[in-house]
Amino acid sequence: MSNITRGLFLFLVLAVLSVPVAEGFDVEAGKTREIRVEVKGEVLNPGVYTLPPYSNLADLLELIQLSDQADVSNLNDNLILKNNDVIIIPDRIEENGKVSINTGDLRQLDSIPGIGPVTAQSIIDYRNTNGLFQSVEELTRVKGIGEKTLEKIREYISL
Repeated sequence: MSNITRGLFLFLVLAVLSVPVAEGFDVEAGKTREIRVEVKGEVLNPGVYTLPPYSNLADLLELIQLSDQADVSNLNDNLILKNNDVIIIPDRIEENGKVSINTGDLRQLDSIPGIGPVTAQSIIDYRNTNGLFQSVEELTRVKGIGEKTLEKIREYISL
């Protein structure tokens, strides 16, 4: 073996030995012992959480404390999490800017143009008494909301 070949070989060996082993990685088994997932959004304790490999979103939701504004209804509990995932817990106001008449709180419902605090509370009272709205049109059963009001607010609301 020439001096150049020996020098290159020695360099490669030293380079491989000097690479730090990633924390949470089991070199002998060749797999991750844990994953780290960052949680943001409507949670009381945002941050990075450590979970076993192949944990799903339901496992993570058991560890975090959701805020009163959190809406996890559209999240897939069976989603398998990966190391370095970032999970953002949305609030009840949907990304399209619409307020859910089934999950919106007084503040959110009151933010709808044409709905004041009294009507917003009436929507909440109706929903608490009769259950979730099955259609947007069912809003006309709420005191203070007629067909004209429904047409004015339709673009701002969702189920």
